[in-house]
Amino acid sequence: MKAWIRAHRRLLLMVGGGVAAAAAVTAIVVAVVGPGGSGRRQLPPARARVYTAQQACLLTGERGIADPAAAPVWAGMQEASASTHAKVTYLAMAGEQTPAAAGPYLSTLAARQCTVVLTVGAAPDGAAAGAGARFPHTRFVVVGASAGGPSNVTAVSGTKEAVASAVEAALAN
Repeated sequence: MKAWIRAHRRLLLMVGGGVAAAAAVTAIVVAVVGPGGSGRRQLPPARARVYTAQQACLLTGERGIADPAAAPVWAGMQEASASTHAKVTYLAMAGEQTPAAAGPYLSTLAARQCTVVLTVGAAPDGAAAGAGARFPHTRFVVVGASAGGPSNVTAVSGTKEAVASAVEAALAN
């Protein structure tokens, strides 16, 4: 008789544990699905900016965006990014500051699939025309200097507003 009681107690504990587990699963499902019954969980809005596939890239001299000529360019690019949702990045040249040394940097940015590449500084500006000829599907914007060469190379003044406008126009084409 004692063995029968022990067996029934074990059975009751297992059944009771199973019922408790089923209740817990049901509670979780109801909490996730919610009272609307749509079966879809409502997610809060994204906090991070969602970017498009377009990129605007800046090539600067060795001082990067700390250079007084590059700071308003970077600010204009960020302003354009806020309205177009394009990614913006910059690359600072290291070593020799000549147009010949800037060529590989511009090639790197074109290979990164930058939609528009901006240059600021004598060395990057001097290499833009050559890069424009090698990469006809990339738009190049020379900031604060005159542009020459292929039609995909243009020039703008170094103001934040002019840069933002040029980036937005380049991304729209």
